[in-house]
Amino acid sequence: MLLATAHTIDTVVIGIYLLVSFGIGAFASRILRTGEGEEGYYLAGRRMPGWVNGISYAVTAMNADVAPLYCGLTAVIGLPIAWYYLSRFTFAWLLMALLFAVRWRSMGIRTGPEFYSVRFGGHGAKFVRIYSALFAIAINMVPWLGAGLLGTHKILAPVFDIDSKVTTLTIVLPLLVAYVWISGFAGVVFTDVLQSLVIVLASIILLATVLVDHGGTTGLTEELIAAHPTEHQEILSVFPVPGHEALGPLVVLAWFIVATIGRGGSVDLDGQRLFSARSPREAAKVPIWAAGSLFLMLLLLTLPVLGLLASRPELYHASPSVREETYGMLINEHLPAGVLGIALAALLASVMSTIDSHMNYGAQTFVNDVLRQLFPHSKWLNPDSKICVWIGRMAMLGILACGVGVMLAADSLFRIATIIAGMFASSAAFFWAQWWWWRVNFLSWVAAMVCGPLVYFGLGWWLPQWEWWATQIAVSPANADTMAMLQAIISICLTTIVWFVVALVTAPESHETLCNFYRRARPLGIWGPIRDSVRTEEGLDTPVPRLLLAGSLVGLLGAAWIAAAVLGLSQLVVGQYGNSLMLGTVSLVGAAMFLPLFRWHIKRMEDSQLATPT
Repeated sequence: MLLATAHTIDTVVIGIYLLVSFGIGAFASRILRTGEGEEGYYLAGRRMPGWVNGISYAVTAMNADVAPLYCGLTAVIGLPIAWYYLSRFTFAWLLMALLFAVRWRSMGIRTGPEFYSVRFGGHGAKFVRIYSALFAIAINMVPWLGAGLLGTHKILAPVFDIDSKVTTLTIVLPLLVAYVWISGFAGVVFTDVLQSLVIVLASIILLATVLVDHGGTTGLTEELIAAHPTEHQEILSVFPVPGHEALGPLVVLAWFIVATIGRGGSVDLDGQRLFSARSPREAAKVPIWAAGSLFLMLLLLTLPVLGLLASRPELYHASPSVREETYGMLINEHLPAGVLGIALAALLASVMSTIDSHMNYGAQTFVNDVLRQLFPHSKWLNPDSKICVWIGRMAMLGILACGVGVMLAADSLFRIATIIAGMFASSAAFFWAQWWWWRVNFLSWVAAMVCGPLVYFGLGWWLPQWEWWATQIAVSPANADTMAMLQAIISICLTTIVWFVVALVTAPESHETLCNFYRRARPLGIWGPIRDSVRTEEGLDTPVPRLLLAGSLVGLLGAAWIAAAVLGLSQLVVGQYGNSLMLGTVSLVGAAMFLPLFRWHIKRMEDSQLATPT
């Protein structure tokens, strides 16, 4: 069906690009000489520089659902769409860089769940490790695989006139399966750098085409004003507009809270990038490079939608199912044959990266933190065994099959994001506490993990019984999404109270377990009695630097200059040169202050790590 359409040239371009990416990824592990066994296949031999891992993580975040989701939201929001991703990623990723990255890399572990074998003692540690691995696969990985496949369908459907999801799967799955089977983590990061360049190039061409078609920056603004005489101020605003039906200030604040709390205290795909970095300092650079790369790609991806808003003003009030086809309409209308194929190839290649990343890390987690804990004496699960890698590959196929099931059952990308965010956030504050408070124990973990989802879904049943809440949900689909985020914030508060009380009234982990964890991880925060005991034992009498507060303040500065840069570039595209110059100046001054402070803080983090494992 695909070859029978009018887009034969684009089909050929897509096929060639994906095959080249497949070939590069397949031989990347040999080129980089990452070694055999688990370390080589899943962590690229721990030899990756921070900038490569950062770009790789950004492209992984650019799943196929990103184009239809973000472009669809841009169609009903306008320029303030930037606040949707700035609120979710900026400060959260900077906190990971400044407060956690050095610590995670210095522990020398392979996966996020392995952390619990150090943090907790006895059989509780083993249970937490297995549960966390299965939870990550079921809640964090499988739904996003489904979202990526669904996003692929929403991109291909309007361009190639594909109606059935099964048709889309028939087209993309064979190459995806072959790619993930052969290429390990080295293949992912090696091809991701190429993919990021292609995504940026295709987006620049699309933006330039849109500006030319609409008479430049001032012409585009004039057309937007003419098409939206009563709404153009909302569309061209620098900041979120109070009362906006899709993204007002309260929604931005809600996303900021939900996405930031707990960030860095627990890891999955981001942990794979940290663990594979060649040093703790390089690990700290990963989130910085990831944020810069992601925001550049998202900015270039969403800005061209303004042209579609000018020519199709009805999209400003489109339903979720209609607006999520915006990107397909955009590239189909503005890109010529061949260039359209490049744009689609870049997005499909990013899907390949995202799916491979989830499956690669999911398989590693399943082998390392589930099978190896259940069968500790199995020779087949030896980290240096090739059979161990094959077992992981079989696990990949099972994870992919579950993702296909989610794709076939789902219709709304935003709803997937909202539900996952709410479930994760309900227990997220605990992830900071397990690093920053010595009294956190296995029972408080149980309280957080059990109560979190129960409270979240319980609120989802109980709150709509409240007349005011039900009225707000009925106002519009956008208002219903806002209330879902508020539900997540309430569940955070209630769940945090429960596990905090449990931690206070129950005994902490054994003194030996806590001291061993402190020696290995050097956690920040409230560790007074354990810190004193370890430092006395090690014969250290130098004061401990106040790293938690300093890192948070440097992170705020970093978030400010990055946000100013994104907003300044947004204003430039619509001809608001005064605003763009002011925001650009703020960004440059902030960056000049941030970079030396970042190096200073990371140096202090490394020094405070002392003789922990590398």
